[in-house]
Amino acid sequence: MKQYYIIRNDQQAGPYTLEELAAMEITPDTMVWSEGMTDWTPAHQVNELTSLFTRSAQTPPSYNAPNYGAPAAPQYHSEPHYNSRPPQYNTPAEQPPMPPTYLAWSIAVTLLCCLVGGIVAIVYSSQVSSRYIAGDYEGADYASRQARIWIIVSACVGLAVIIAYSIWALFFATSFAAFSGGYNI
Repeated sequence: MKQYYIIRNDQQAGPYTLEELAAMEITPDTMVWSEGMTDWTPAHQVNELTSLFTRSAQTPPSYNAPNYGAPAAPQYHSEPHYNSRPPQYNTPAEQPPMPPTYLAWSIAVTLLCCLVGGIVAIVYSSQVSSRYIAGDYEGADYASRQARIWIIVSACVGLAVIIAYSIWALFFATSFAAFSGGYNI
């Protein structure tokens, strides 16, 4: 029985029988070598291997003639459609309005209050228009709501940090003044 060596992922592998090569589903451009060959050759140029790449004749699907007057059988989908596309609208008048992006607020919160939460808000804000243009209206609304939530949370955290720092600075200043005896240095 004739055996073949192949090059796969730039590595020599084999020897394989013709049945093993068929199970491996090699491509026509896979380099092969067998005893009696002078050099490595693409598989589609080896006569014994051409049967691996020719498609068998397919039988056409059966045609069921329509039964006029007979009640239609219910149509069930074989697979659930978890990631179904959102409804397509024919005219711009049918499209829901684009939700607010809150991008300016996201940038302001990032620069003035809370860097991490502001960046998350910027990411969600930038997704609003791209999802809306792609027709994912629910996704655009979700991104808009998430941007608004992150802006509010970031602003509250930033405000809490500023208040805590102010209280700490006031406490430190009064305790320093008490410790130094009220002398101005």
